[in-house]
Amino acid sequence: MGVEVGAELAKGVGRRPVLALLAALAACSDPDAHIRNRIDTGWHRDDLDALLLHWHSHALRPDGSFQLAFDRAWKPRPQPELELTGQARLVYTFAAGHEFLPDAGYLAIARRGADVLLERFRDPVHGGFFHTVGADGQPRATIKRAYDHAFALLALSEVYRIGGSERHRAAALQAWREIEAGFFDPAGGLVNECGRDFKPMPGSRTQNPVMHMFEAVLALFGATGDEGAQVGARRLGDFAAYKLLQGRAEAEGGGARIPEWYDEAWKPLPTKEAGGYIDLGHQFEWSHLLMTGAVVSPVYAQVAERVLSYALATGYDDIDGGCGQRAFPDGAKTDARKGWWQQAECLHALIVAAQESGRNDLWRRYEQTLGLIKDQLVDAEQGGWRAASALPCKSGGCEDTQPDPYHMVRLHQAALKLAA
Repeated sequence: MGVEVGAELAKGVGRRPVLALLAALAACSDPDAHIRNRIDTGWHRDDLDALLLHWHSHALRPDGSFQLAFDRAWKPRPQPELELTGQARLVYTFAAGHEFLPDAGYLAIARRGADVLLERFRDPVHGGFFHTVGADGQPRATIKRAYDHAFALLALSEVYRIGGSERHRAAALQAWREIEAGFFDPAGGLVNECGRDFKPMPGSRTQNPVMHMFEAVLALFGATGDEGAQVGARRLGDFAAYKLLQGRAEAEGGGARIPEWYDEAWKPLPTKEAGGYIDLGHQFEWSHLLMTGAVVSPVYAQVAERVLSYALATGYDDIDGGCGQRAFPDGAKTDARKGWWQQAECLHALIVAAQESGRNDLWRRYEQTLGLIKDQLVDAEQGGWRAASALPCKSGGCEDTQPDPYHMVRLHQAALKLAA
């Protein structure tokens, strides 16, 4: 082949056709090259590095916990209590960052943060984790929240996967056993809140802790190979796919969606007025999590495709890129405002689906949404991302705060792994 290319050059064939031929030859030897070449790895790595540098500079506290409340300029705001979800997200953030930036000392930070979770938040009497603790390390809100526990499990699983400490492996597996015993309801979903003794609190249900628990137990299974975690991931994934998922007729745009709020029997709230809605960011999030979850059931990849189809048809902006916030079950007008975390999840889902399918329409949307994020969300002045509830910021839709980096780090982690 090299002789033939040289002959073409000798004949004076134009430079562009020869480069195209060389690219085709490279693709023959590396069939996934066209996929990786469309992921902007330089930007993903640079933004990950910048985010972690800022959080490393401002969030660390002497006792191993994290300051999470900042204004846009990174000025600390009062934080009288430590909240489990936020602390766990920072533990995960630094553990994940170590995988790509191994010389920055992030693993040690993650381990110290994990120790805070285990030493201060963990309930020594009933198991599980408290919702908040005070600056003195004593529990404040002793309720148990499924959403909190999902992030505690994710953090411990990631610290074990990256650092290999048997202590963190044992803690993650124990946390999962307590979650299974304390939060699952008879329908197969999760109770939102329990008392300290894991007595369920009455109230409506939401898919959000189910989604993040699915994410966390998948991480536990990936890190440990534990069969119980595999069964748990299948249990939650099947609940979403067979209980929560709503298929859509072709006349309604097709695809499938997972509503946000339900009554105690997991019947979705029917109207906007009743509090029912479909969170579009969560549809994108479910899409990439279900695709990842295909390791426990191949059905999930098909469900992921249907959910993504709905999210794109209902909430994606094909003119400017990015996605809106909410659709409504009764056909009320879609809330097309663009929030910061929804754009991160939209981009994450597009990367995963485009890598899996190679579809050019998905790569086009990836590049389009990436442009939106670069232009309107990455904060070139202060660092971090803008806390947008309704882009553009110049219209007053951004808050004077720093959003925590969980969604962004998950996005960059996926992009860099897929490009590797």
